[in-house]
Amino acid sequence: MGIIKTINRKCKKLKNIFFGDKDLDLSNKKILITGSNSGIGLHVYKKIIDKNNILAFTNNDSNEIDKLISKKTTVIKCDFSNLKNLEIINNKIIEFKPNILINCAAKFGSENQSLENFEISDYNKILNINVFSILYIIQQSIKANCLEQILNLSSEMGSIEMNKSGGYYLYRNSKSLLNSITKNLAIDLKKKGVNVYCIHPGSVKTKMNTGGVDNPEYTAQKIINFCVINDEKYTGKFIDIEKKILKW
Repeated sequence: MGIIKTINRKCKKLKNIFFGDKDLDLSNKKILITGSNSGIGLHVYKKIIDKNNILAFTNNDSNEIDKLISKKTTVIKCDFSNLKNLEIINNKIIEFKPNILINCAAKFGSENQSLENFEISDYNKILNINVFSILYIIQQSIKANCLEQILNLSSEMGSIEMNKSGGYYLYRNSKSLLNSITKNLAIDLKKKGVNVYCIHPGSVKTKMNTGGVDNPEYTAQKIINFCVINDEKYTGKFIDIEKKILKW
């Protein structure tokens, strides 16, 4: 299985070199990134720190990003599992005046999320991290009145129509709710000229998905390309990293 995944990664990389998007350069923007301490969020941060102002949110573990701080970066440690922690960050977001939001923060929850075993009480923590904290940050960013686009990283596991296997209640339900909110945001923010995207990044190898296929650096560049192009035709749609339209 490991050999197959390696071959798939290399084939996708070659396909991208010869037939895919070029690596585009994002510059002179104020970008807020959640989930910057690891995975996709960290790799997006690494690629854009030199030419942009960054407000990076991490959980209490920010060791990796602390090694990469630039003069244009502000890192805020904030535990999204408790919404009371968000009260101290609203002025920081408004003062930063973000142009782009890239929401990568997410938590999968316990491995055993079958109907018989998952704990209802665990919903609060997962929903706070995966949904409500993101919505709060979006609210504050809108108040700054400089927003151009929002990218919410979701998952195909949040698709109701594509769900054929059940289980994984906490993660599936949180992503379904995020998808619904993203669609609503796209409608409400259209009059403000803000594009809102709901993106399934694919099977990415991260701490949360150790069995992932794609390299997070590859996915991060795709997200950056998406930000540079900022194509209005995808706002309010559920798409994958290759811009394929997915079913809600």
